[in-house]
Amino acid sequence: MIKEERFQDAINTLNTIPESSTTRAGLSLLGHCYYQTQDYIEAANCYEHLINLVPDVQEYRLYYSQSLFQAGLFDEAQKIIATGLDSPELKEKVLQLQSAIAYGNEDYTAAQSLLLQRQDGNGQEASTKNDEGCLLYQANMYEEALQRYVSALQAGGFNPHVAYNAALCHYRRKENSQALNYIAEIVERGIRNHPELGVGAQAETEGGARSVGNPPALAASGLAQAFNLKAAIEYQEANVEGAREALTDLPPRSEPELDPVTLHNMALTDPTGGGAGLRRLAFLLELGPPTCPPETFANLLLLCCKHEMYDTAADILAEHTHLTYKYLSPYLYDLLDALITAQSTPEEAEQKLGTLASSIGGRLRALAAKVQECRSATDQNALRMALREYEGALESYLPVAMARAWIPWRMDDFQGAEREFRASAEFCSETPSWRLHAAHVLFMRGDRYKEAAAFYEPIVRQNYDDILSIPASVLANLCVAYIMTSQNEEAEELMRKVERAEERKGNATGQCLHLCIVNLVIGTLYCAKNNYEFGLSRIAHALDGGSGARLCADTWIHVKRCVLGLLTGMAKQTIVLPSIALQETLNFLRACEAYGITIPSVLTGPLEDSGEQPPTIGLEARKLRALLLRLMEYK
Repeated sequence: MIKEERFQDAINTLNTIPESSTTRAGLSLLGHCYYQTQDYIEAANCYEHLINLVPDVQEYRLYYSQSLFQAGLFDEAQKIIATGLDSPELKEKVLQLQSAIAYGNEDYTAAQSLLLQRQDGNGQEASTKNDEGCLLYQANMYEEALQRYVSALQAGGFNPHVAYNAALCHYRRKENSQALNYIAEIVERGIRNHPELGVGAQAETEGGARSVGNPPALAASGLAQAFNLKAAIEYQEANVEGAREALTDLPPRSEPELDPVTLHNMALTDPTGGGAGLRRLAFLLELGPPTCPPETFANLLLLCCKHEMYDTAADILAEHTHLTYKYLSPYLYDLLDALITAQSTPEEAEQKLGTLASSIGGRLRALAAKVQECRSATDQNALRMALREYEGALESYLPVAMARAWIPWRMDDFQGAEREFRASAEFCSETPSWRLHAAHVLFMRGDRYKEAAAFYEPIVRQNYDDILSIPASVLANLCVAYIMTSQNEEAEELMRKVERAEERKGNATGQCLHLCIVNLVIGTLYCAKNNYEFGLSRIAHALDGGSGARLCADTWIHVKRCVLGLLTGMAKQTIVLPSIALQETLNFLRACEAYGITIPSVLTGPLEDSGEQPPTIGLEARKLRALLLRLMEYK
């Protein structure tokens, strides 16, 4: 069984033999099998019994220490090494383990010192080069680290873990194409050498593939690391769907079998919403280092802020103050602090963000001057480095600029938000996300539709052949901007384009809401202008008369706002609708009542679980219909 790498079967068989837990042979086999199945605590227990049973065999002391190290118990592993592990034959392995423990404890000086004591003989050159690269990587010296990894690959032949380290250096240097080349080679070799791992089986069976567990072949292949890095690259490039696909291509495993990095990345790309992702990240954070990936703390806080759970973010910061200085950069801490502060004292938050923006703005100006100097000197390497630095600083500046505009935006001060956008235009005016949000601000001003359209149009033109990839809000706002500037033909042409795209996609399930949202926004616009007859007919058309799959909490909120506006106007006797229009509205609400009888009418937050049954669209539609009937009968 062990020869065939059926370690779990071997464990099950050994556990049926009473002598296995009391004899050297049984404990040695069990320890080896537990280690190979990555059950390091059980392996450590076996080796602990062995060093008591045969204290003269120092290999068992080494294996005990290795098991403790793999379980994340670094201090305990170091104590075992310090108490009698002095065999000359094991010296190199002990030094390697000690440097790994120091590295795991983030004592990089000690790790470097131990590394210098190691010999390059006996085929250890590749291992030493790789470890040198790891130390350089931790010091953010990615170019030097990459050189060591390439030397290790040349000295020892292809090793998926060393190739992954090289890919990671390219990723940090924003050289994604080179990183993907290494990833492709790791995946190709993994599929060829280990077909039993079922790479891609999850996608082929739509998540129904049988788990392969965590066999040694998976650890040796480097496939988990490669696919996770590919997912990180896709996620960084804002291709969340591509990141999900990369994670789906991983060998199939059940959730309890997933490694922490995979669990972390699945949390960030979870398609069901923020709830599952937040819970996974919170679970990882409770495990703590070294099991928890270092990025978990920052990403959990950012995800809370994304879902406007600022109180939760503040509580997490307060409960884990020991992690704040370890895992949050001063920049990220200042940004999160300002976002949380904005909930209670916006003025103080504005001041904090202003200080942060001034600091990064000054750095951007200095880097822009440096880029110009490098261009004049025609030094291509220096120019690439300067451009990379400038882009990195701009990535830091953009969230600060958005946060400064968000503070007045949330108070409906769109003029103040526009002022903040103008202040950041010096650096961000060519950034797509900045232009998109600037367009939203101009649109919300209510008197700047032409300018808003000028920002929206390039976004639409750029993706005109794949129009459904454009956010529905952009298409809807552009149509409204056209209508408000008497460009009705352009609005109709855009809507026809969206309709044709949805027909080609075969959108029978109602999952694509682009045309629906465009019609809802236009219908709401007409209702806001007191043209309820046309506005409500447009809304009913958008939702297939209230009996289509497009009726959901997201779309229902627009329906009830417009109907309540109509009811308010009728109650004040400022709106009069023809009887046929009122009858159509009643029919529409009746259809919504029937179809939405079990559909929740409100969106809940990712962690909201009050235990109460949420109101349904059917119930609210019935109440609205009853109110409309009462007003129609009022004399």
